[in-house]
Amino acid sequence: MDESLTSRQLTKCDECRFGAHIEWSELETSEVELLNTTRRTRSHRRGGTIFNQDDEPQGIYCVSGGYVLLWRIDAFGNETAFGLVGPAELIGYRSYFAEDRHAATARALTDCQVCLVPSRTMRRLLDGSPALVRRFLRTLARDPGPSDGLLLRAHQVPIRVRLVSLLLILRDRFGVRGPDDSVEFNLPLARQDIAALVGARAETVTRTIKELEDDGIAIFHGRHVDVPHLDQLYEIVGIDEPV
Repeated sequence: MDESLTSRQLTKCDECRFGAHIEWSELETSEVELLNTTRRTRSHRRGGTIFNQDDEPQGIYCVSGGYVLLWRIDAFGNETAFGLVGPAELIGYRSYFAEDRHAATARALTDCQVCLVPSRTMRRLLDGSPALVRRFLRTLARDPGPSDGLLLRAHQVPIRVRLVSLLLILRDRFGVRGPDDSVEFNLPLARQDIAALVGARAETVTRTIKELEDDGIAIFHGRHVDVPHLDQLYEIVGIDEPV
């Protein structure tokens, strides 16, 4: 069965609710119209592939809905997730600007919508918009790459620390802060996805989750997580909670 649901134009880029938060906000009206008429929007089912590792880049992808996981296969054939991308974020731009094959595979973690801005359109936009070039330079300069993933998969780091680090990384995306020091998560992550992100077996993750629950640090109800005291998460990873 085809992994994509549709291939059609959805909301125009200048009407996208994320427009002010992504690079395209730098474009003039005529440039936005070029973007609208040449981009390709596709809806992917959960588990569908947006692009594969070692594929030639076809342009730059913009996630307009849902979440995408980035995976990499190492020289030993091990497949490990290292990044989570959500609405108003771009993927594939590092390979595009490097003029190199994709260093990872992008898969739909949830049902999602992704827009592809083709290479030919990107060249025209970049040639005509110094503001867009500057915006992408800032994006590239601030992009840490797979640094969070490297931490999460570092086997010398205890699995408890890796799992808590993942919760803190996802807190800004999914966490809802309570009136006290509590926080709640509704994560689009199955146990096997969590295991892949922290580089551990699913049974090891299950055991660690049980330990966190026994210690009253985090309570997992399926994909819903309750953290009674956020400062305990920061204490486990050994850093101070941001003010």
